[in-house]
Amino acid sequence: MSEKPELGKVEIFDEVIRTIAGVAVSEIQGIAGMRGTFIEGIKQATTGKKDFSAGVDVKKDGSGVKYIIDLFIIIEYNVNVMEVSARAQEVVKEKVEAITSQSVAAVNVHVADIKLPDSLFEKRTEE
Repeated sequence: MSEKPELGKVEIFDEVIRTIAGVAVSEIQGIAGMRGTFIEGIKQATTGKKDFSAGVDVKKDGSGVKYIIDLFIIIEYNVNVMEVSARAQEVVKEKVEAITSQSVAAVNVHVADIKLPDSLFEKRTEE
């Protein structure tokens, strides 16, 4: 964070970083969604707004300067998990750094679930 003493300081809250990362992930093909907490689910249900920060955790590294971002994704069935995860890491790092001018030390992807196709759950009728 660059500061000019005569103007004051600029602080970017972790929630802003979480939202930037969540929006970036929402644009990646092969990711069905993010795993949010129960509280985040209630918040989304009551407000009717998508919570882009759900499933994203942010903290600073040991130096307190760079961000470490954890993504808890739900992946689409039948996609290459490693390719989609690597794409998520690239896109999130790029977007956060471009928008905030702050460095990202790591983007950790945790595949929390898989979205199975509806066809697996459809009742088969016998003729």
